[in-house]
Amino acid sequence: MYKVLGYCNLHHTVELGPLSEERSLASTPFLGRYAFIDFTLSNFSNSGIDRVGILVKEHQRSLVKHLGNSNVWNTNTKIGTNAILYNEKDAKNSRYNHDVNNIKENDWLLLREKTDYVVVAPVHFVMAINYQEVLEEHIKKGADITVVYQKVDNAKTHFESCDIVTVKDGIITDLRKNEGTKDKVNISLETYVISMKKFEELIYKTSKVSALYELKDLIAFSLHEGNVHGFEHKGYVRCFDSLNHYLEYSLELLDYNVRQKLFLPNWPIYTITNDTPPTKYLNNADVKNSFISNGAIIDGKVENSILSRKVIVKDGAVIKNSIILTDCIISSDAHLEYVIEDKYSKVIRAKKIIGTKEDPVFIKQGDVI
Repeated sequence: MYKVLGYCNLHHTVELGPLSEERSLASTPFLGRYAFIDFTLSNFSNSGIDRVGILVKEHQRSLVKHLGNSNVWNTNTKIGTNAILYNEKDAKNSRYNHDVNNIKENDWLLLREKTDYVVVAPVHFVMAINYQEVLEEHIKKGADITVVYQKVDNAKTHFESCDIVTVKDGIITDLRKNEGTKDKVNISLETYVISMKKFEELIYKTSKVSALYELKDLIAFSLHEGNVHGFEHKGYVRCFDSLNHYLEYSLELLDYNVRQKLFLPNWPIYTITNDTPPTKYLNNADVKNSFISNGAIIDGKVENSILSRKVIVKDGAVIKNSIILTDCIISSDAHLEYVIEDKYSKVIRAKKIIGTKEDPVFIKQGDVI
């Protein structure tokens, strides 16, 4: 039986505007009770990969707080691991603080695990994917590297920050930045399966090619060798790369038909459990098509929205098409539409805050409005 080491790569995560200024995208709240990293770590766990290194670029405080002892995502608590890997030496140098240098600085994990294959996956692509299926095809094809991609028809508007790949007879012949010239392209999901021999070659050849090259640059540089295969993922995928996409993609999961494409049978998404009481619905509560997390107190109207833990919605308040994070208070008669409200903030004096789907209003953490 072959051994597999996973890397959860946070070096390529994109920003969600003010929502991710002081936290990693990996630990950013999602759907009321999850964080983005939960999906990648759950994919590893469900795929039977119990040794994972988490490559952290910055904002490690919020990530450590969310992960705790990380046993939630690890079915093998005796010898499995979710190790947080941080390149302290290059942390303040943006050019050198990249995934390859992080792996090299923390090569103790490679040396300890003595693995056969490596799986690298990001967190800004939210999807349910079985890495074992990719591994099996990788081995069957005798590939050195396998790049997971998806065919899309909206690349100009929904995958602007991504890379595109050209695939010919199953072989990746080109990997480059999406320039927004075409809608129908193959989007790289920045998920790779690499044989250990090739992985070590890539990691330690940077000094001969470019000290500034990241892993995906090295893969692109290796395409001329002709043994880089493509694996087409046909399931649900969303790239969270902006604040308006955060709102759009979150709210679309209120639709059961969309939600069941991400939350698959026998493919649980694990997260940290919070010991808070059930949500309390008071006499004036009117809730439709919404996710309401535990610990909330609802006495107003909530429609097509997502509320995190311990949110208080007072009598007469109206919330529509919005995302309200943990420990927020919405006072009586306040009206919110297309609003993203960060943790611990309060809407007390403002009576109407209305944004749009394309330009939601953001309320900063801890602000009183």
